[in-house]
Amino acid sequence: MIDTLTDDDWLELERELCSRSLVEFIRRAWPQLEPGQPYIHGWHMDAIAEHLEAVTRGQINRLLINIPPGTMKSMATAVFWPAWEWGPMRMPHIRFIGASHEEGLAIRDSVKMRRLVASEWYQRLWPTALMGDQNAKTYFENDRTGWRQATPVGSMTGRRGDRVTWDDPHSVEDAHSDAKLESANRVFRETLPTRLNSPAKSAIIVVMQRLSKKDVSGVILDSDLGYEHLCLPMEWESQRKATSIGFTDPRTKPGELL
Repeated sequence: MIDTLTDDDWLELERELCSRSLVEFIRRAWPQLEPGQPYIHGWHMDAIAEHLEAVTRGQINRLLINIPPGTMKSMATAVFWPAWEWGPMRMPHIRFIGASHEEGLAIRDSVKMRRLVASEWYQRLWPTALMGDQNAKTYFENDRTGWRQATPVGSMTGRRGDRVTWDDPHSVEDAHSDAKLESANRVFRETLPTRLNSPAKSAIIVVMQRLSKKDVSGVILDSDLGYEHLCLPMEWESQRKATSIGFTDPRTKPGELL
């Protein structure tokens, strides 16, 4: 039956499947960014995607994700999800700020998102013109007033976004410096809240591995800031309570790997 689809039928089917879930979009968008590597799915991607979808729906506007490196956390939260909102979710007006402890990492994900949005596959499905005079590695705009900015954690000034994603606000080396930990935590407490278009409706997503009891995760967990906590440790430790959307870690054996 698939072989008999017209081009218009294929486009409509692709749009429908991608709009159903972020994971479906990731599966189809993956070859645009990694054509030489097969996409290998894990249940943790379902967990991350379901919580990001809840942000899109307005159910969650403060989200902390603790997960080890090497689990595609940056690609999911800072590349695929923003492109999913602009395209399949028909929200091209959304404005994203992507921050990391190092500007180069924030730029890396910004470039990947821009490459995905500009791809022939994406443009055929969700035509989204990028403005020629605002189309740089650190900042680009579309023709529907949406934009994406890349910035280091320590330089979050100027623009205000609907989504602010902090991907690893600390480096591993920073964890050994109380001064650097406190510097990032001060930005989190004092600067980050001022970078939101709407304090009540705009979303903050912090995604990181735990490095220290004094890191940004520690500040969030020790304070009543209204954050949903999705914790996916490399080794299963103990049963955690379900998140607000009903997710619980499916592992049952102590030490079972992610």
